[in-house]
Amino acid sequence: MYPLPTPIYQALNQADGLIIEADVRKNQDLVYPHNQPSSEQVLTKEQLFMLDQIAHDLELTPPTLRQAPPWQSALSIQFRQLLQLGFHPGEGVDLSLMTKATANDIAVLPLETVQFQIDALTRQPDAGKEMLTALIDDWEKSDAMTRCMIDSWVAGDQANLENMMKLNEFSSELESSLVTNRNHDWVNKLTSGNFLPNPQGQYLMVVGALHLIGHDNVLTLLSQNGFTVTRLNHSTKAGCQFY
Repeated sequence: MYPLPTPIYQALNQADGLIIEADVRKNQDLVYPHNQPSSEQVLTKEQLFMLDQIAHDLELTPPTLRQAPPWQSALSIQFRQLLQLGFHPGEGVDLSLMTKATANDIAVLPLETVQFQIDALTRQPDAGKEMLTALIDDWEKSDAMTRCMIDSWVAGDQANLENMMKLNEFSSELESSLVTNRNHDWVNKLTSGNFLPNPQGQYLMVVGALHLIGHDNVLTLLSQNGFTVTRLNHSTKAGCQFY
């Protein structure tokens, strides 16, 4: 995955700022809600049995996943799975580019705070039960699907990523909270004239792939607000399929 394509580094070096979802380096003083239901309280016996199996697969402690709120258990599973597949959160594209931007005195411009992202997770119905049950239901094919998602991103296979979204469709409430509403909020900020230090400047924007596909994605919303969107890379087939 690294190094990233040369045009990305060129764009960063020429940019007046790097626009990101949130500056994950600023994670001090985060506030988490108290008395949230545990995963054990919201899952069925069958789901808990599978959760224990997932814990063993990932070399995690089953009671830890059972006692944590569902959203936290879901993130722990995703984090551990990526580690087992050979990926490390510290090597994420956004963090990598943030480090380069800061080293070169390029402004880092977060669209939201880490606290906002935590709140979006903790305020889900049943403390994020849907996020966790989706992982449990698809666990047997999870490794293959995660690899395919990454391969599709590297290949720029937009059609494959959109197919992934259709097959893993969340409730409209969850999709709105974690994706669509944030897309609209970001575009409103970008077009308000108040967010960018220099509205006429050049900026590199880095966000998750799910915000760039599907209905009301960031690219579509920017186009509707007068921006011209031009694809620079040439996509290829990822060589895998979601099922």
